[in-house]
Amino acid sequence: MTGDEREAHVSESEVEIAADPAEVWQAIATESGVAAWFFPADIEPGEGGTVRLHRGPFAPDASAVVTAWEPPHRLAYEERGEAPAPTIATEFLVEARERGTCVVRVVSGIHADGEGWDHLAEEAGAGWLMSLRLLRAYVTRFAGLPSARVDLSVPVSAPNEERVRVTTALKDALGLTGLSEGDEFRTPEGAPALKGTVEHLGPYFLLLRATAPAPALFAISSFPMDGVRLSVNVTGRVYGSGATAVAERELPRWRDWLTSR
Repeated sequence: MTGDEREAHVSESEVEIAADPAEVWQAIATESGVAAWFFPADIEPGEGGTVRLHRGPFAPDASAVVTAWEPPHRLAYEERGEAPAPTIATEFLVEARERGTCVVRVVSGIHADGEGWDHLAEEAGAGWLMSLRLLRAYVTRFAGLPSARVDLSVPVSAPNEERVRVTTALKDALGLTGLSEGDEFRTPEGAPALKGTVEHLGPYFLLLRATAPAPALFAISSFPMDGVRLSVNVTGRVYGSGATAVAERELPRWRDWLTSR
């Protein structure tokens, strides 16, 4: 994946999506598609091009060099770092399957010498699995629609080992306790107003597909975004012609609610 000769610490994550590779390519390799489920990005197409990832408020922005551009099946880029900073390589592989589905796999490699990188690679793999579930929901439900962001990260005064407990508390506060994937939900009074369907309930990751107050996806996790400190993170994407106005209204509501907790 990279010419960096330092030790590679690699993780792989994958999901199956009810779409063809061309639809997935639009979501992973175009600026409007990437912004609708992941970080906003400036993308210069083609091998040797530049990808600028705008990762706030979760992490600093990053620049990467495209190392593979093979539409619609393979996209790879590297965030190159001089030692002791690591080189981070990311590769998307999209493979068509029967009945109009495809498997999307992300191979993430941290190239660095020394101790502690295997743990960070595992965390990166878990983070990519969360992101791929968001990609799947976007491609199958909202592909091509205008989108706006409701993104925030709130530090938690608890060690990383407590993230399951933190997520369980979030489930309860959002009225999700006792529900399963596919169930309808409505958040209780006092929480940010959402109504829709549960897409995923995991030990430290929740994915909600909303119909009100607007078509939207909300991914809520207790996860160390920088690999070290635990935080509660909201990746919200509102879709449709009025998405920007709804997102601007909902962002401070989510921030005030999480901060107060």
